[in-house]
Amino acid sequence: MTERKAHRRPEGSNTIVDVRGVRFGHDPFPVIAGPASVESEAQVMEAAEIVADRGASLFRGGTVRSPSPYAFSGMGRAGLALLEKAGKSVGLPTITEVAESADAEVAAGHVDMLEVGPANMQNFELLRSVGRTGKPVLLNRGPSATIDEWLWSAEYLLAEGNEQIVMCARGIRTFEKSTQNTLDISAVPVVKERSHLPVIVDPSHAAGHRSLVMPLALAAQGVGADGLAVEVHPSPDEALSDRLQQLDGVGFGALMDALGISRLRQAVDIVDREIVRLFARRRQLSLSIGRVKATRGMPVHIPDREEELLAVIREEAVLQGLDPDYVERVFKDILAESRAAQWKERKGLLRLG
Repeated sequence: MTERKAHRRPEGSNTIVDVRGVRFGHDPFPVIAGPASVESEAQVMEAAEIVADRGASLFRGGTVRSPSPYAFSGMGRAGLALLEKAGKSVGLPTITEVAESADAEVAAGHVDMLEVGPANMQNFELLRSVGRTGKPVLLNRGPSATIDEWLWSAEYLLAEGNEQIVMCARGIRTFEKSTQNTLDISAVPVVKERSHLPVIVDPSHAAGHRSLVMPLALAAQGVGADGLAVEVHPSPDEALSDRLQQLDGVGFGALMDALGISRLRQAVDIVDREIVRLFARRRQLSLSIGRVKATRGMPVHIPDREEELLAVIREEAVLQGLDPDYVERVFKDILAESRAAQWKERKGLLRLG
């Protein structure tokens, strides 16, 4: 039997899905948020500002609608252009659903992530087309699909060489009528056990009513989901689709507070990760300098050079309004680590020689 790429790898590593810097399976609980449908420029711009201000990681807007031939069918390509504009205006990556294979490439030219809806989970032609775009994909579980069938649909994307797949649980069809769908919360740990792909939850479509979104979202966070997708509209009661399940700005803000997420906190997280990346980059440059020193017979530790560097660092700290003594202590630790790394590499080269 052909190897199933969606199943957990022998080495146990997980896939990190990167959507323009937002990393599902790595970052702390990213939230996708936005209106069920892009309805107008004013509406989508206001929605983007609401979700960005309250800490969302991605901005979602529906541009095609297919649940009923009598309902609002979406703005299509005009909606894509508005969604792209709104996302850029607030600095968020964007995502929209694709319903037809012919639209995959067009949508990929406007947004950062493509969504395959539950009704199309086993539309294998669409899956292949979406997979070939190379864009990250949000793959929803169909309402009557088993977990194994859901994972098998992911295989069609993986077969096209696209490993950037996020699985999304938004409820399944049962005999219960109290909610739009029944959220199979156990699907999250089951998929995470069987697969290396990240899993998020969509409580809006599972609940079908905004009053149930928060408890289901908290349950998703509690069970170990890798994020959330939630519908947010500036004026839900005036929405052209999914009126009952969309949150307004106040409701979304309350949800994000309950989840422990805020725009400021996310901004701090981004800066912290950038600091770590700069540490790693500095270490690589330091090792390169160490190799030059070794070839020229220079010592690892050059006190005069370090004193010059610390003087520059102190001056910059004052300019940035920081305590120069504190910054100097931090950089002394950095320099000590760099020297240790250079010594370690130099000893390794001597052993090889």
